[in-house]
Amino acid sequence: PWGLQRVNAQAGWARANRGKGVKVAVIDTGIDYNHPELKRVVVGGWNATSSNGAAWKDDHGHGTHVSGTIAAPENGAGVVGVAPRAWLYGVKVLNANGSGTFSAVIAGMEWAVTNKMHVANMSLGAYKGNPSLAAAVEAMVKGGVTLVAAAGNSGAAVNFPGAYPGAIAVAASDVNDKVARFSSRGPEVDLLAPGVDVLSTFKGGGYRKLSGTSMATPHV
Repeated sequence: PWGLQRVNAQAGWARANRGKGVKVAVIDTGIDYNHPELKRVVVGGWNATSSNGAAWKDDHGHGTHVSGTIAAPENGAGVVGVAPRAWLYGVKVLNANGSGTFSAVIAGMEWAVTNKMHVANMSLGAYKGNPSLAAAVEAMVKGGVTLVAAAGNSGAAVNFPGAYPGAIAVAASDVNDKVARFSSRGPEVDLLAPGVDVLSTFKGGGYRKLSGTSMATPHV
């Protein structure tokens, strides 16, 4: 995908061993762990949206798309992720409509700390934060979890948790390295990454091009 080339991911593969052994929590809509590109890199997960032990498989598609950009393997087919040997954990905090509650999101963040994730990708956000969300971000910082979060797609202020100092907020760029029109912006933004027409994996074993700061975040 063009984004992989733009961030020059391959130049870092030799030094970082393609992300081998790095545990990444995808705090999102879940992951299609049966996708041919992902079934060997998805090693676990949890569903924060259900109290009855429901599966954390992606029933929306967003989390699966994010996951492909992170760690789709080098298998000669489909797409390749920026860290193709990383281990993915699907932490489902959003439902089939792509929406969720603060309590579910915070529970997913707590799970990432408890289970000693190295990185948490949060391609989600809210226009306003609250003390509990701020505390969850601080817990991640103290727990050694690198939190990478989407800046938002309003073209205005950065969303939460990305706006908190403990998060790495990511805005979206296009193929011309310009800030995407839809991308939120402001002093809280830490990095700019490819987020327009990003090809990646999608639920049901397919592929799709999507745009958003959600797509930029997994590049980081």
